[in-house]
Amino acid sequence: MHLYLQTAMLIFLLIRIFSNGITNPIKELVGAAGQIEKGEFELSIKPRTRDEIGLLTESFVQMGKGLSEREKLMVSFSKFTNKTIAQKAASGELTLGGENRNATIFFSDIRSFTAMSEKMQPNEVVEFLNVYMTKMVDCINKTGGVVDKYIGDAIMAVWGAPESSGSPASDALNAVTAALMMRVELFKFNKERAAADLPPVKIGCGINSGPVVAGQIGSEERMEYTVIGDAVNLASRTEALNKPFATDVLITENTYNLIKDKIVVQEMPGVHVKGKTDAIKMFAVINLAGRGKPETIDDVRKIIGTTAPDLAKVNTDDEEKKYKIQA
Repeated sequence: MHLYLQTAMLIFLLIRIFSNGITNPIKELVGAAGQIEKGEFELSIKPRTRDEIGLLTESFVQMGKGLSEREKLMVSFSKFTNKTIAQKAASGELTLGGENRNATIFFSDIRSFTAMSEKMQPNEVVEFLNVYMTKMVDCINKTGGVVDKYIGDAIMAVWGAPESSGSPASDALNAVTAALMMRVELFKFNKERAAADLPPVKIGCGINSGPVVAGQIGSEERMEYTVIGDAVNLASRTEALNKPFATDVLITENTYNLIKDKIVVQEMPGVHVKGKTDAIKMFAVINLAGRGKPETIDDVRKIIGTTAPDLAKVNTDDEEKKYKIQA
C-alpha cells in the first residue's frame, strides 16, 4: 500500500510537471497575443522547449518584430503623405486610376517669400518653413483635410477626398475653418517673430469647391495621390487674388453657396473663367457666424496688417496662375 501511494504521487508529480511545461508556455503565448493586439510588438517571451510550442513561440517573436518594423515604416511613410492615404496604400485600397469626387480645394502661399528667403541662409529657410508648415498643417489635420502637396512655400490641401466628413457642405466648412485657424496661428507666430525682431509673415488662402478627379496618379514605380480638374485651377487663381484684394482668405461662390449661413463674408469683384459667361463671385471670409470679432473686412485687415485697396483698379482677370494644375 505504501509503495502504491509513492507510485501514485510520483505519477501525479510527473503529470503536473508535464502539464506545467505545456500550460505555462501557452499562457505566455496568450499574453503575447494580447500585447500584439494592443500594438505592443516588442515581445519578451523566449522558447522554453524545442518542441512545437517552442517553435510557435519563436514564430510569435519574429511576427512581433515584423509588425514592429511595419509600424515604424507606416509612421515614416505618414510623414511623407497623409495618414489616411498611407493606411489605404498599405492595405492596397489605392491603385492607379481615379474617381469623381465633390471636394473643396485649398491653396495657401506666403507673400513675398522669395524676397524674404534671399535674406536668409539655406538652413534658416528650411528651419523657418518647417516651423511655419507645422503650424499650418496642424490646422488642416484637425479639420479632416489632406495635404495634397507642398509647392515651395505653398500648401495645397483638399477636403472630401479620399474621404468626406459627411457632405460637400461639411467639407467646405471644414476647409474654411482651417483657414481661419491658420489666421489665428499666424497672428501668434508673428507675435513671436516680433519679439525676436523679425518681420511678420503674411499669407493668402484660396478655397473653391467642385467636382474633381481624385486618385493615385503616376506609374507603377512612383505614384502620388492628388486631385485634378478645373475646380483645382480656380482655387489656385482664387488664392492669387488675395494680394490685390488685401485679404487673407478668399472663397468662390461655389464654396459660399454651400455654407453661406455659417460664415460672415464681404463680397469682392468677380473673376471670369474659361467656359463661363458670367463672372464667378469672390468672397473674403471675415469669420464664422456668431463668433464675434472680427466682424468686418476692416477688422480683418487690421489683424493681417493690410490696407484697403482701390478695388476699381483691381483686374481680377489677370492670368496669375502660380500653380498650373493639369485639367
